[in-house]
Amino acid sequence: MKVVGTILGWQLVVTVAAAALWLTLQGVHGALAALVGGGIATAGGWVYAHKMAQSTTEPAAMMSAHFRAEAYKLAITIALFACAFGLYREISPLPVFLTYVATLLVYWAALLIRSEEHTSELQSH
Repeated sequence: MKVVGTILGWQLVVTVAAAALWLTLQGVHGALAALVGGGIATAGGWVYAHKMAQSTTEPAAMMSAHFRAEAYKLAITIALFACAFGLYREISPLPVFLTYVATLLVYWAALLIRSEEHTSELQSH
């Protein structure tokens, strides 16, 4: 779970940095929109990690848990986007979506780095 905490921490850093940027570009509404976008991505990642942490190590069960966790992640993401745009009428879509994507890129970058580290370890043996 240390890796999950690290990824979620970096997602938070990206979210706050984006909010600071959007504050200068669009003011308070832009900053809040960036916080919403980053928060949605981070929340989805947390839900996925939480569900996977409850799974077993048996391969078939892990695969099933993965699909369930992805379904939960998708559901929470859709619900949070619906709430954001339904409840916050002044929300600026561009900072929401750009920060959402930037925050997701942290997750994918972490996977690529971990995969590269794992490959290097295997090649050195």
